Amino acid sequence: MVEFVGLIKVNVVKGTNLAVRDMMTSDPYVILTLGQQSVRTRVIKNNLNPVWNEMLILSIPDNIPRLKVIVYDKDTFSTDDFMGEAEIDIKPLLNAAKAFESPTTLEPTQLGKYLASGDNTLVKDSIIILCDGKVKQEVTLKLQKVERGELQIELECVPLTQ
Repeated sequence: MVEFVGLIKVNVVKGTNLAVRDMMTSDPYVILTLGQQSVRTRVIKNNLNPVWNEMLILSIPDNIPRLKVIVYDKDTFSTDDFMGEAEIDIKPLLNAAKAFESPTTLEPTQLGKYLASGDNTLVKDSIIILCDGKVKQEVTLKLQKVERGELQIELECVPLTQ
């Protein structure tokens, strides 16, 4: 049986300069996978710069996997087309959330920084913050295995207390 250590709330904000998979545009949607769980956004028709602003929630298993993000183009009469993927390590966010479960301040506070490098898919450094008693992280990901595209997401971690 899988033990869960928390919840991750993922606001899939928007895509930027996504790949064309239909004649001149695409009908993108996003699938988030964490361990054995998957959730997906709605399809945005005919848009290479879609704004979803859609909150999805996943349980964080004890053996914390990377959060996988995959973008597809919805097709009616054939298999949906791949539009890129990215992964992010959510362990730093979970560790910060555990450390600041009972915050003593309501002032926005930087808790950590996840640095963009060749070892990850971050477009720019991502800061983990404590804001309004919640541990959050804004992330811009460069989609991999595709000619172009970025995805902006906002993460919030809610640890399960013992």
